[in-house]
Amino acid sequence: MSDDILPAGDDTPAGPRAGRTRRMAEVAAVVSAATALAALMFGLFGLTGAGAGGSPRTPADPAAPGDVSEPPAERPSASPTATPTPTSTPTGPATAAPTARPTPVETPPPPPPPAGWHRVDVAALTASLAVPDGWKLKDDDALHANWFSPDNRYVIGVKRDSTHGSTAQAASIGQLAWYRRTAESKMVDLTATNRTQEQDGRSAVRLDLDFRWEGASPRVRRIELFVAGGHGQVYQLLVEDRYLDEDSALTGLFETTRTHLRTDRP
Repeated sequence: MSDDILPAGDDTPAGPRAGRTRRMAEVAAVVSAATALAALMFGLFGLTGAGAGGSPRTPADPAAPGDVSEPPAERPSASPTATPTPTSTPTGPATAAPTARPTPVETPPPPPPPAGWHRVDVAALTASLAVPDGWKLKDDDALHANWFSPDNRYVIGVKRDSTHGSTAQAASIGQLAWYRRTAESKMVDLTATNRTQEQDGRSAVRLDLDFRWEGASPRVRRIELFVAGGHGQVYQLLVEDRYLDEDSALTGLFETTRTHLRTDRP
């Protein structure tokens, strides 16, 4: 082996060919590093974008920049919520509530008249009642009707008007006030008591009177019953003993007549 060292030149390993090889290796290394750096940066930006906004947007995404479509509708709640109840429901112009009319009271049919009595209908007063046989009808008009016993001692009468009001209470008070005006009623030494009771399911007022007729000496006892009827009218039942004594049949006559009284008859 020769110990001589050859000088570097074009024909030696360290010549121009070896320099070109080194430069190409260096360029390849730079390109490789740049490629790795680009891949790293792409992965970094891709990860950051996914974490901030979810999946990457595509041109078909309706919320992508430049999209002018309407925003998506609000999502319904996961749990149902109660619908608030409105305090009022508009149904058009307010109208007045219909006026409530009183419900007619159904009255049971009267019982058959007792022996010695018969039923009479008073068409002008839209009423019916029972009176004893043999009694005479007098004062029969659109305001009242009266029956007298054969000896003229007892009187049964029925009346209908609205002179003193449309309720039993008002009518009884007004009637008693008129009785106390002696110049008009001709009643003297008058005493009176009143009480409420029921007549065919309706409130009624009973008036008990004790008096004398002006210029006469016998005491007179009268029982009256006031009961409201239809159309603002009040019925007034009257039973009177014109010659009061211990043997008076007044109470029995009144109760029988009252039991058979029916008002607002068709």
